[in-house]
Amino acid sequence: MKKYCKLLKEKDKEILQLKKELVVWRKQASLDQMTGTMNKIEGFKKLQCEMKRALITKENITVAFIDIDRLKEVNDRLGHCAGDQLLVDVSNILKRNVRKEDFIFRFGGDEFVVVFPNTEQFQAKKIWVRICNKIEKFNTQRNLMYSISLSAGFYEYCYNKKLTLKEFIQLADLDMYREKCQKQKEF
Repeated sequence: MKKYCKLLKEKDKEILQLKKELVVWRKQASLDQMTGTMNKIEGFKKLQCEMKRALITKENITVAFIDIDRLKEVNDRLGHCAGDQLLVDVSNILKRNVRKEDFIFRFGGDEFVVVFPNTEQFQAKKIWVRICNKIEKFNTQRNLMYSISLSAGFYEYCYNKKLTLKEFIQLADLDMYREKCQKQKEF
């Protein structure tokens, strides 16, 4: 009987350890390994939940679709280590300057999505101005061979609109593309 109790305790410890490891693995699987932001799959899941919640609570959600300007140029001119550092710098600035209820995920390559739950577009743009100011400050304080420049598009999801998640993201992406084109005309 003692042997059985001892074996049972050992197995309980093993199960507890495996459960802890599973929590760590799930967290790692949901993150973009380079930037530490959520990955696209996890971001889509969370945004889908926010959209469902918004229907129930009758709240709006705003997304910002963000593109890093000239990342390819940084990669080509300075190497991929510099490009990777640019991605990390951008993600860190975003993470430090959004509200605790907001979340960020890496959409792909040089693109991020910031989700502002229970937020109208004009409010999200105020937060964006603060982020842009932090980027300007970062660029002037760091002695890097590149400066950070971002283009962002915004779209507000109103709970009474019939939009899919994909359409919601595409509309913010389209707005970002317009801004990027405008910047290129001015440059």
